[in-house]
Amino acid sequence: MDNSSIKQNIRKTRESRKLTQGETALRLGMSLSSYRDFEKGETAVVSYNLQKVADLFEISTEELVLGYRPAQLSGPALEDVRKDYTSQISVLEKRIEDLEKLVSSHAETIRTKDEIISMLRKKLGEVE
Repeated sequence: MDNSSIKQNIRKTRESRKLTQGETALRLGMSLSSYRDFEKGETAVVSYNLQKVADLFEISTEELVLGYRPAQLSGPALEDVRKDYTSQISVLEKRIEDLEKLVSSHAETIRTKDEIISMLRKKLGEVE
C-alpha cells in the first residue's frame, strides 16, 4: 500500500465523519499545517501517527490503510482462500516428504561408496 492510498483513506474517513482538517488536527494535538501536510502525503505516515488517526476515527489501522474493514470480506471468499492455502500446504508437505526420502537415499549411497573406497584403499595398501 503506497502513501497516496493511505492519505486518501485518511481524508475519506475524516470527511465521512464530517470533520474539518482543523478539528481533526486539534483532536490529534497537531497544528493545522502539520495535519494538512500529513493528509496531503507531504509528511511520511509513521505508525505512531497512523495509530493516533485510527484511534481518533475509532477504526483499526488496517482499516485506515486498506480503506475497508478486513472483516467485511465475505465468508465464502475467505474460506476459498483458506482452502487454496490448505491445498498448497498439503502439496508442499508431500514434496518435502519426497525430498527427505531422496536425501536419505543419497546419504545411504554415499555411505556405501565410502565403504567401497575404504575397502579398496586397504586392498591397495596390502598389494604395495
